[in-house]
Amino acid sequence: MSTGAGAILEIDHVDAAYGQAQILFGVSLNLKRGETVALMGRNGAGKSTTLKAVMGLVPARGRAVRFAGHDILGLAPYRIARLGLGYVPEDRRIFTDLTVYENLEVGAKAAIGNGRAAWTPDRLFSIFPNLAEMRGRRASQMSGGEQQMLTIARTLMGNPEAVLLDEPSEGLAPVIVEQMAEAVQRMKAEGIAVLLSEQNLYFAAAVADRSYIIEKGAIRHEGSMAEIQANAALREAYLSV
Repeated sequence: MSTGAGAILEIDHVDAAYGQAQILFGVSLNLKRGETVALMGRNGAGKSTTLKAVMGLVPARGRAVRFAGHDILGLAPYRIARLGLGYVPEDRRIFTDLTVYENLEVGAKAAIGNGRAAWTPDRLFSIFPNLAEMRGRRASQMSGGEQQMLTIARTLMGNPEAVLLDEPSEGLAPVIVEQMAEAVQRMKAEGIAVLLSEQNLYFAAAVADRSYIIEKGAIRHEGSMAEIQANAALREAYLSV
């Protein structure tokens, strides 16, 4: 496993459970500043639970979860968010009675003082032109792909240092998936670190620098995206349906 030198996020031997059902078993991984890392695996492998454990949304225990120099294991989600860690859930959780613009305003938070330009609706509309065209539309009147864009944009309005992105391409039309990839690449260009859970190898290969493969709640492999693409046996063992 690669070292955590220069990491903004380190997950160190973390277990997590839903009630009596243990889902994660000693998960360790790291994310460096400005890096995009894919956490890959089949449905039920533990990808989403890993992100939720980091964000304090499911009970977790282990050696540590460190973000930007803080041990966040066991902290409430709102305290973790205030440290600069954004979270885009798979089920979106937008405010359906609010307009696009109002959803963005709800997510606004001052930058942490890293010298990076703060995100504004206009900057986000340059990434998601679809949202610009419907800024006054209620979120309940948007498609699933448009809602996913809005969720990412709302998270960026909080000016995070890193983002946990859960299954961003699942169930979306190819043209929307392309826009999602462009958004992740833009985040990276802005110096934002991204840890994404993903099943779609093609999407992950388009955006990620490295990947971890998780199976039955444990990390089974770490390597470059090129290595995974070139290793048919690895894909068959852990990624094929």
